Amino acid sequence: MSFVRLSVSPAEHSQPAPSATPQNKRKITPSAEKSASKKVLVLTTPTKQPSTTSSGASFSVLPFFPPRQLFRSGEAKIEEERTHAHPEPENKQEPATKNAIWHARHVLLPFDLRDHTVSIDTDDVSKLLLNLFPGTHNVTQARGRSHLIFQVEQLPSSPWPLSIGGVPFTITTDTEGRAFIFPGQANGNPKISICGELSNHSGRFSDAGLRGLAEKLNRYFEESLPNVSILELMHTCERTVCIVLPNHVVISAVRAKLPGKIANCPVRYFLDRDFKRPAWADLPAKRVVQPNPMTGIVDTTAYDDVRPGVLIRSKMLRDHAHPTIFSTTSGALVKNPAGDVFMTGASYGIGENETVWQADHPERTIAKAEVEISFTDISLLRLEDGVNFVNEPFESEAGVTPKFVRLRTSEDVLNPYTTGYLDCPYTGNMEASVVAQSVRLHGSSSHPTERDLKYVVYDWMYSGQEEGNESKVRPPEGTCGSIIWNEDGLVLGFYRFYLEEGLWAGFSASVSASVLVDAGYKLAK
Repeated sequence: MSFVRLSVSPAEHSQPAPSATPQNKRKITPSAEKSASKKVLVLTTPTKQPSTTSSGASFSVLPFFPPRQLFRSGEAKIEEERTHAHPEPENKQEPATKNAIWHARHVLLPFDLRDHTVSIDTDDVSKLLLNLFPGTHNVTQARGRSHLIFQVEQLPSSPWPLSIGGVPFTITTDTEGRAFIFPGQANGNPKISICGELSNHSGRFSDAGLRGLAEKLNRYFEESLPNVSILELMHTCERTVCIVLPNHVVISAVRAKLPGKIANCPVRYFLDRDFKRPAWADLPAKRVVQPNPMTGIVDTTAYDDVRPGVLIRSKMLRDHAHPTIFSTTSGALVKNPAGDVFMTGASYGIGENETVWQADHPERTIAKAEVEISFTDISLLRLEDGVNFVNEPFESEAGVTPKFVRLRTSEDVLNPYTTGYLDCPYTGNMEASVVAQSVRLHGSSSHPTERDLKYVVYDWMYSGQEEGNESKVRPPEGTCGSIIWNEDGLVLGFYRFYLEEGLWAGFSASVSASVLVDAGYKLAK
């Protein structure tokens, strides 16, 4: 079977709409965005190819199920046709293959693999998948088609795409790489099944539904295992549940009493240290962190109009020593029922005087923190007089400025295979797959009562495996506070941290925007 490989990019509008606001493009493009692939690969067969494959031609990309955020017009422009045959396995002694066909942001197929009625075992689908990476000898899927698994002779050169046919994936050999996105760990007692009445057949919970499940689970532990507390409950896109326990718990000693199924989902148990979160992530004191040095080109522009994705800074005083400057990212503009408007920001990056400034201009304070949403790392900052905030991100490389519609609520249920987008001064525009939701149980004391607990919902996003993926973009700590939104302009949440090592390497966490809505705030227009 022959294949058609087209390197494409979003087609420009014939008459681009004028910018809604001035200065809606970054003046400095971060190096991470500059080095990231801008092209998308269309991999298809001659019978399903566009009517023209000439370089420079435009065609409707809709039959290939593209990300709507990238292809707003539904049109793609052909950059080049890649005509070489099935790539041979690379010799590890040779330099990494340059400009390989899989060096693309996404791989689009004439099949939507997010649709589970489309089998990956049919000839049409399997042959396309087997002819993407060199030396591929098998392609299978994980539980619930949470992701595809490519088994290869050796890992291909990076960078790798974020999705194939709309679905995340992993690449593995017999000795290298990663097979499963979610790590395997200790299971509970298969004879104990609880909360079956809360089984969710759609594969996703609303924030309210997940908090309700966490509350029931917490009560079960209080009654059946009073010496074991739960820190976090996670529900994954493969319809499994992960429970995080304190580090002092010996799981094997209590396994006989641990539920093996929760809401009809198989359960795995982890200790908190298995996540290798940043040291500051769970500290009650937010001003004891040393920032990571910035690397590469960062957008340090002081813009006339503040907007989401601008670099903001604040001064930390550490034990009367020399001050430390922290850098984070501006969030969204929200308002309360009284009509007061605030900019959201990352609490841990706000210093003792509670003021922030833009980039390298400490003489111009732009906002001062007034309110902190407990246990969420979200602070609300009042803008200084004369500071204008434009509540939309920078223009994307496709020439489109995404529009925010509203904040996510506790009743919203995300679609399977939701993609989260962010744009920060360190990475520029980037995206990841939302593959899990969790509820973290926070208490004001070491032995909180049920009434004292706060259930905070997080999204867990996966931007590709760490193993063998040297060119992967890894958001630094300064990304904190960035807005995460989906293709419909729904503000999903606010970025917190990235995990670079350990069992959960490759995951990012963001706190759900529903915490703001539940506190009485909404997106300011």
